[in-house]
Amino acid sequence: MDLNFAGISKTEGFKEEFDITDHLVDGTIVFCGENLNIVSPITVKGSAVNYGGKINVDLTITAKVERTCSRCLESFTEEVLSDSNYVFVKDAKDDNEDYYVYKGDRVDITELVLGDIAARLSMKPLCSENCKGLCPMCGKNKNNIDCQCKNEDVDPRMQALSKLFDRK
Repeated sequence: MDLNFAGISKTEGFKEEFDITDHLVDGTIVFCGENLNIVSPITVKGSAVNYGGKINVDLTITAKVERTCSRCLESFTEEVLSDSNYVFVKDAKDDNEDYYVYKGDRVDITELVLGDIAARLSMKPLCSENCKGLCPMCGKNKNNIDCQCKNEDVDPRMQALSKLFDRK
């Protein structure tokens, strides 16, 4: 995914809109040790404005990523929406500012876009808020079937408290 700054960099105050749709050849993100597949084209919409020798780029990124539910281990698709802002400069002048240096007229923003997608992914993915997960006894998905297992294992630290309920 490239942005072309040729026209913008020559005229201060010039604003250029862009709309990029790209289906990456290797649409994989490594996130917390998990390889995630991007299952839809990545859409990047935004604008670039030249001001004071800097190019301010606003991005709105949308994508769909295939995930595995952390409770029931079923696959599902998580939609990602990210709004970001980046500043690009031709020459590095001040180390205190947060900007990216570019050379030439084209800037590849693929790594920035993938980083934004990864930053918006949930740490504990759930297929739904009401996911019941797996039965700890038989391992069946409790979203699909109601098993008749009884979970009577008591945490040894709570064993003394369970005796309070037995008194009648």
